[in-house]
Amino acid sequence: MADHEKFREHFGCDRILHEDDITAKTRSVEIPLKGSEPIELTPDLLIIPVPGHTKGHTVLLYKSKFLFSGDHLAWSKTLNQLYAFRDACWYSWSALIESMRRLARYDFEWVLPGHGRRYHADRDTMHQQMQKCLTLIEG
Repeated sequence: MADHEKFREHFGCDRILHEDDITAKTRSVEIPLKGSEPIELTPDLLIIPVPGHTKGHTVLLYKSKFLFSGDHLAWSKTLNQLYAFRDACWYSWSALIESMRRLARYDFEWVLPGHGRRYHADRDTMHQQMQKCLTLIEG
């Protein structure tokens, strides 16, 4: 993330980054994540590794309701459904598809992307949308 050191200095916060995305410019992060299993940062916040966009991409699931998806998932007004960012898939499209399959098993009501449109639905509709997304990206 651009300016991560300035954020650290200004807010006094710890930076978290998956080891697969750590570079020379980010090697000073306070909390490096490892592996492919979800990590409970707090009782209300789950970090879920979802390789695809980058090898170490992660999403945040807050209170099993809000999914902060970064560059992994957003709403497409044109397609009228959730979609994955193929144009911003810098690591592996097949890894992204597999990550999306795992992500579809979680319950959430909001998709809050880093880019693109947010989306809100009840959990059943969200599961249907995730399946629609999978059908689109697997095809």
